[in-house]
Amino acid sequence: MKNLSNNWSKSVRTNEWNKVHLWNPSKIIIEETQTSETKSIFKKVIKTKPKKPEGFNQKQLETAIDNEIARENKLKVRQRIKEINKTLGKTKLYNFSKGKAWPILLPFFVVMICLVIIPIISIIVYSVFKPSGDMKMFEFSLKNFIRIFTAGGIMRTIGLTIAYAFLAALMCILFGYPIALIMSEMRSKILAKNMWLLVTMPMWISMLLKVLGLRSLFLILEPSALGTQLAIIIGMTYMFLPFAITPIYDSLESRRIDIEEAAMDLGCSKFRTFWTVTFRSSMPGVITALTLVLLQAATSLVVVQYMGDGKITLITSIIESYFFKGSDFGFGAAISVILAIFVFLLMVVSKFISNKFEKKGAKKWKDSSAQLTLL
Repeated sequence: MKNLSNNWSKSVRTNEWNKVHLWNPSKIIIEETQTSETKSIFKKVIKTKPKKPEGFNQKQLETAIDNEIARENKLKVRQRIKEINKTLGKTKLYNFSKGKAWPILLPFFVVMICLVIIPIISIIVYSVFKPSGDMKMFEFSLKNFIRIFTAGGIMRTIGLTIAYAFLAALMCILFGYPIALIMSEMRSKILAKNMWLLVTMPMWISMLLKVLGLRSLFLILEPSALGTQLAIIIGMTYMFLPFAITPIYDSLESRRIDIEEAAMDLGCSKFRTFWTVTFRSSMPGVITALTLVLLQAATSLVVVQYMGDGKITLITSIIESYFFKGSDFGFGAAISVILAIFVFLLMVVSKFISNKFEKKGAKKWKDSSAQLTLL
């Protein structure tokens, strides 16, 4: 069967030789066509073919034909890339100079200003200004921030809160990654959509109802577990697990399966292929999941109140006590600003790490593409 295939290939190349004469291109006219099935370039000679010159064997002729076809294919690909880049460079989604996009963006800006920017500014103002006299005059003061750093209990509580949130984020990734991987490997789209529905369904339920349900389960199974560190971490993991599965699934769904198959063909084991190809390609999604869970767990109040059972105090409980029980709005606002700074730094670090992984992967892909282009 192999000899028959080789003979057929040689006969096809001989026919191509009778059509294309690379040694005398000035006497022929070449018309290029491309079929939709094979996507290969065929060349047809319009003028009469000249005689075959001496000194060429069959192997040299086949090599010359392959080189010529590869060279022209490369030129066509480069020309097509230039055309696409030129087209994309001229394309604009919205023309902001003419004001066509502002009506679309106006509701977004209104919501951001009313629900995000104004509350943040008010918290900052409360943290650095204190009322004097008849509550109509305010004076600038940094006593609240000095009080935070001089009293070691607040900073220790912030560190404990971030530690709890980090452990919960690791648990969410540990349990969420296999679920996301199974969802990305499903061949049935209906089954994958149903699985996605089950994963995202807890997001539709109120956070308070979910925490109360988990607390009731603890009261039935192990009442003494409430108010412990384990109960806090389990509650955070249960609450924010869907937020970890979503970005990891998106990252795994967009990965290239052919690279994994190539690694398996080259002799890599399944574990090595997963660790060196699959997991590394999904690192941006993992870092995004870690950031989302970490931010929500560090600022969660409901889980601490109902799963901590009043025995464990985190930074959110302290902020709530100063705002609603102690009536010390300035100190509570200062603690909120410090917590926001910590959260912002965590976001910057995670973004830096994610960009580093993406640039590293893009550089490897660029180098491999350049090597393939030279072949």
